[in-house]
Amino acid sequence: MSTKLSATQHYAATPAEVFALFRDRAFIQARLDASGGLTPEIVSMDTGEDTGDDTGDDTVEVVTRQGIPASVLPSIVSSFIPGDPSTQRTETWHRTDAGYVADFTVTIHGAPASLKGTMTLAAEGAGSSLTIEGEAHVPVPIFGGKIEKVIVEQVNALFSHEEKFTQGRLAG
Repeated sequence: MSTKLSATQHYAATPAEVFALFRDRAFIQARLDASGGLTPEIVSMDTGEDTGDDTGDDTVEVVTRQGIPASVLPSIVSSFIPGDPSTQRTETWHRTDAGYVADFTVTIHGAPASLKGTMTLAAEGAGSSLTIEGEAHVPVPIFGGKIEKVIVEQVNALFSHEEKFTQGRLAG
């Protein structure tokens, strides 16, 4: 069983302008720091080749890690995970004809839980939208579905926070 995640973010900037932030190490670190997680860090960041024209294959792979205070987790989740769990998120972005696409994964260390999906950054009117589709999977009998729902709720809240942070950075 798995639980679906679906979210859309909107930006008053072109996909290229938003993607430029996703390739900026200082932006990624600031976004992590603002998320409220424990000991946020960029584990690795590979920006690949940026050709600077419309024919280039702009890419970036970002791996981040941060802890979640156990005190903010629902008891059903904290009962399965001792202490403050740590999450690792990997996003692998590349340019497409329509904008940019990323595969992403989120794993929770010390727990049989994961979230996988895709992000699509495309033009929308004078700005852009980031569509996020994914699935949480927790292979735990009886409680797995409930834990998946909590994961999806928490990740949706994080994505909402990241949208506001990115909008603020784009505004100046």
